[in-house]
Amino acid sequence: MSVSDANYRATLVILNDIESHGLVQFNEQYCDEEFFKNFLEFEKDFSNSFHDVARSLGSQNQETMVFAIYSEMSFIMSHLDVINKFLKIIVNPAKLKGGFDENTSLYQMVTKICNKMQYSEKLKNSIRGMFLLGFRNAITTQQYRIYQNDDLVIFPNDENLKKHFSIKDLTDYSLQVISMLEAMIDWSNGGKKSVDNSTNALYSLVDDMKRQVELLDKKLDRLC
Repeated sequence: MSVSDANYRATLVILNDIESHGLVQFNEQYCDEEFFKNFLEFEKDFSNSFHDVARSLGSQNQETMVFAIYSEMSFIMSHLDVINKFLKIIVNPAKLKGGFDENTSLYQMVTKICNKMQYSEKLKNSIRGMFLLGFRNAITTQQYRIYQNDDLVIFPNDENLKKHFSIKDLTDYSLQVISMLEAMIDWSNGGKKSVDNSTNALYSLVDDMKRQVELLDKKLDRLC
């Protein structure tokens, strides 16, 4: 099993667990079509620009490498934003301590869900890692450095948290968040995995998210 397949299956397990504990509710106010439209536009721009970057990486141009690292980092962060939005669409805020609103971060959402599910600390740590919460925190708080030797360093001033990423490492993270988002969309579509696993197919699924998540009403009818 590949790493992306493992993340896909782990995401489905978590979502099914959330559903089995009665936490699912369709929250239309978070199903922002403009948000997902902007996401798709970013994906299109990223794909077009990064294709040219990838072809020139062999030249070891330092400016190109910095741009490539920043592009991959932005790609990952955009997916984490969409994942956070998805959780807000499908989780009943009344079931979580303190609820949540549009300003609730991904870290807070994951923490609230894990606490509600009464997961062990070991499992909580694994889920935090899967959702790249440490990585996201470093980027959002601007605790990172991009070097011209094909290196991104998060928490550069903290020896305990400091971590290096090559462009390959960031590509692996990109595949991870793509796989997780694909699992979320497939789950909202009744667990039917798309036949076409290409990136373009995933983007099409995201574009259809509003239609897909509305099917959760039928899920709720079955739960009642």
